[in-house]
Amino acid sequence: MSVPDTDVVLATVRRCVSQSLAVPEERLLPETRLIDDLGADSLDVVDIVFLLEEQTGVKARSTELGFLTRLDFSSPEVVREGRIHPDLLGRLEPLMPGLSAEEEVTPRVLFSHLTVEAVCRMVRASWPS
Repeated sequence: MSVPDTDVVLATVRRCVSQSLAVPEERLLPETRLIDDLGADSLDVVDIVFLLEEQTGVKARSTELGFLTRLDFSSPEVVREGRIHPDLLGRLEPLMPGLSAEEEVTPRVLFSHLTVEAVCRMVRASWPS
């Protein structure tokens, strides 16, 4: 199964975010930040991931789509001295390109980069080949 084109993925992500957060789809631009701009919390992110799984058939639990919902911020493999571990950053930067410009990436900074486009990238990266 091939990955749908970018517009189809964006429309699907916008629909799921809109449904989960009760925000009009037209307000959801690729650069819209789910937490900073829309006030989403971790449960909202989980809800969005489950809606996307339902809408796309992509299995989130073992893919990039569900990756952020499984992070254990108490683990030294995830956070060291209050910062996201460099190995983890290497995995996240392709999905959240703005992270590379950050001097220090804390969990808060990481989630401030969770945009509609980042979710689209996660969906595309998770799509079965």
